[in-house]
Amino acid sequence: MERPHIILITTDQQHHRMASYSGDPYVSTPNLDKLAAGGKRFELTYVSNPVCVPFRYALISGHMPHTFDGLEHNYSGRNSEQPRILDHIDTPLMGTLLRNCGYDTYAGGKLHVEGTQVFTKEKAEEFGFESITTDQRDELAERSADFLKNRDSDRPFFLWASFINPHDICKVLDEDGKPTHPSDPGDNLPPLPDNHAPPQDEPKWMQGFRDGTLGDEETIEIGLNRRFGQRAIHWTEHEWRIYRAAYRFYMEDLDHQLGVILDALDDAGLRESTVVIFTSDHGDHDGEHGLTMKRSFYEASSHVPLTISWPGRVSPGQIDALVNNGIDLLPTLCDFAEGEIPDSLPGRSLKPLALGEQPNWREFVVAETVGGRMVRSARYKYSIFHYDGTSEEMLVDMVSDPTETKNLANDPEFIQILTDHRNRLSDWVQAHADTQGATYLKALAP
Repeated sequence: MERPHIILITTDQQHHRMASYSGDPYVSTPNLDKLAAGGKRFELTYVSNPVCVPFRYALISGHMPHTFDGLEHNYSGRNSEQPRILDHIDTPLMGTLLRNCGYDTYAGGKLHVEGTQVFTKEKAEEFGFESITTDQRDELAERSADFLKNRDSDRPFFLWASFINPHDICKVLDEDGKPTHPSDPGDNLPPLPDNHAPPQDEPKWMQGFRDGTLGDEETIEIGLNRRFGQRAIHWTEHEWRIYRAAYRFYMEDLDHQLGVILDALDDAGLRESTVVIFTSDHGDHDGEHGLTMKRSFYEASSHVPLTISWPGRVSPGQIDALVNNGIDLLPTLCDFAEGEIPDSLPGRSLKPLALGEQPNWREFVVAETVGGRMVRSARYKYSIFHYDGTSEEMLVDMVSDPTETKNLANDPEFIQILTDHRNRLSDWVQAHADTQGATYLKALAP
């Protein structure tokens, strides 16, 4: 069989439940629903870092964000100069790897890497792509569709359509710091989530993160979280519901753009010869735990959708294997392209899982954020948060408490589980040369 074409579609700031197929009655995503119904859904997919720049460094390189000057947030140190990826790794980047596999490679939309926001012609070529557009919304969908309908080459292609929505939720504050809606939502506002209240025994780091008082921008950059947090703690229930409605509005806008690409794929007769991979760079707290924006390890921030579709080859269904989409997608792309996966890549290909095989799989994944690290195992989520010389821990039983309402880190009954996960993180940071993570662990109280 000939090698498939490959399309990677990424969204920005979409958490794993932000789709109607996940049961949310306040959002309509028919195109995403159709894609998910026809593909393999990886239900335990977590990001390498729940904020734009560090995640995108991971996605395009296949390496964890800390590899790049300890990158944890949207700025390097105290300025906007980003570390140069190839100064830190020898592995070719995504576009170059796929070109080396014999693919024609194209990209459009959001980049947000090395200080460049979008796929300009020059930056795209540097990373091994041809840019189809710098637009991140409707034009990106239309250019992608035109590409699919008008392509006349027999060579396999790889297309990355990188959309910005539902990230436009970041623009909803008015002059008074209250959320607005881009249209009239009427009375059909989503209610507050059941876990709108902070968890029991939540670390102080998270409390300061919520209200925008966690350090200052010179010490710890949290950007939009600070601006939104300082205002959101004063919102009424109605204002929270407006925020949640606006988030769903932008998700529906994205779903329409997704439909343009999927319809063009069908019209061009390429559906059965094309692998379509859909995922997001991070989520949005969406009112859970009284939070907006992203950056924490709570589910709405760090847990994202991932679907792989290939009619006739990938059977529809769900998989609960633990995935780190920031480092697992590059090996996956190489595998579908039937190319060699570089030994230096720390991630694993999802192709065997997508095709129904049952390889031995990892027992946990790790995520990073500014001042923190997370270990997600099959049942538990362990997190560590560091600020001002000390570190705190959080442990949640994701089976009995999937909405993360209670921190078990200080419960004597869970001391062995806590210790096991702390040791997993300790072994991981040592094996992956994560010096910042090791520092956070050393700062735990004895």
